[in-house]
Amino acid sequence: VVEAADQLLVGDLRRPRPLRPISRYTMRKTLISYVKPHVQEDPLAMILGIAYIGATMEREGLPIELADERIMSDSEMRGAIERNDVIGFGALTPNIRRAIAWAKYAKEKGKTTVMGGPHASVDQGIFLDSGHFDYVLKGECEHSMPQFVQALESGDDNLLKEVPGLAALRDGELWVDNPAPPLIKKLDELPMPARHLLPMESFFKLNPERLAYIFTTRGCPFKCIFCQKELTGRGFRVRSTQAIVDELEAIVKTYDPGVILFVDEILTLRKKRIHEMCDEIIRRGLKFEWIANTRADCVDYPLLKHMHRAGCRRIYYGWESGSQRMLDVLKKDLTPEQIVEAARMTRRAGIWAKVYLIVGSPGETPEDIVETEKVLRLAGPDLVRISVFNPLIGTESWDNYQASIDVSDLRENYVSSNRSAYQHEHFGQLELEEMRKNMVRSYERWYYAYPQRARRFMERMFYYMENPQFGKKRLARAVGLVPPPRVPGSIIDQEAAAKVG
Repeated sequence: VVEAADQLLVGDLRRPRPLRPISRYTMRKTLISYVKPHVQEDPLAMILGIAYIGATMEREGLPIELADERIMSDSEMRGAIERNDVIGFGALTPNIRRAIAWAKYAKEKGKTTVMGGPHASVDQGIFLDSGHFDYVLKGECEHSMPQFVQALESGDDNLLKEVPGLAALRDGELWVDNPAPPLIKKLDELPMPARHLLPMESFFKLNPERLAYIFTTRGCPFKCIFCQKELTGRGFRVRSTQAIVDELEAIVKTYDPGVILFVDEILTLRKKRIHEMCDEIIRRGLKFEWIANTRADCVDYPLLKHMHRAGCRRIYYGWESGSQRMLDVLKKDLTPEQIVEAARMTRRAGIWAKVYLIVGSPGETPEDIVETEKVLRLAGPDLVRISVFNPLIGTESWDNYQASIDVSDLRENYVSSNRSAYQHEHFGQLELEEMRKNMVRSYERWYYAYPQRARRFMERMFYYMENPQFGKKRLARAVGLVPPPRVPGSIIDQEAAAKVG
């Protein structure tokens, strides 16, 4: 159905159609669905966005069902659409065409369709003009989605037009186009994500280390030109330590995850709150491994040591480049020296590091690539993931480089991080893709060579000398006195092996 619908959509995405008059249901049932990426690149885990909306819908007493197409067949997805009345969609930018295809199916079944999320917040036209979406909800939807469904239930157009962030067409013209609601300042007032509305064990079966997600903040104050900020803003909003650790405890006791990923954009921006969180995790005796996303300039050695004691075993860093010139173009507000020092501190603290890089940034040259490769070898991260520079609508990169963006290609082929509609000055698309692959292969050959393995061994020895409690455990495991971790084959080894393979 999706493939056939997608074919029908080609060349027809912008055709306006009049909106059907609102019909009245008895307690409309709502489905919030996350649309499957065409390439699943990351370990599979539940999506928090729809779970937060599900929780606020439940709190308002509204019937709600959540669906994640990544773990569903097409027939299961069709069934979920058919047994509900209001169908809400969420999708990453590369997958909006698939969302439109599913919305077409929903409209054929007489459903009310609505799109939310970051892309909808900056590009409502692609959805409304398709003729398959009745509404778009811009901005954070935890409060506006229940209000929207209640307004539909009332049948009162005046109430509908008051919903913050709502946009809709009538007779081919904008009927309502409200600004996004104010950002939710008091995050503690939101209920915990409704994980119970999702088949958690299905996620765990498809993810060998039982990965779970948690948010502790929203927003990022930095000005990187490639990031969309319409949904969460450039401020930095935080949850209380009590609320965070309460949720962590609930996750650990209810689901027994293998590892928890903090999906905050910059977990450690305020170091004091992370020290407090680590203290509380340790005080409660919670035993679990966790992963942090952060920046190289937002860590120090005492913090990293404290995080390790509280269970942190991996950090994901957004470096983007090792060339100072490219870091400045991307407005990363970082230096190569900070990148190298953060990597060394992370390794010394006993934490494994994955880094994200971008190739094909505006004006990048072969010399910049060489600089990046030099910094990689100086820093020695444990895994490297590289994307091609891709200006997204709603970002500074989109505004600054429109003349070099093939917009028609972008509209027709929202794709993964392996290609871009940006027409680079020095490299073609095939060159960039080959460069991306070669950089990873070259680094991994270097990383797994004997000299680097010996260097990492010596660094670990210094760490265990400084932290003998962990050194004793590692030695006991090596000689068979302590059993290996509960989940056989850590994700570290799996990711590395997959890359090498």
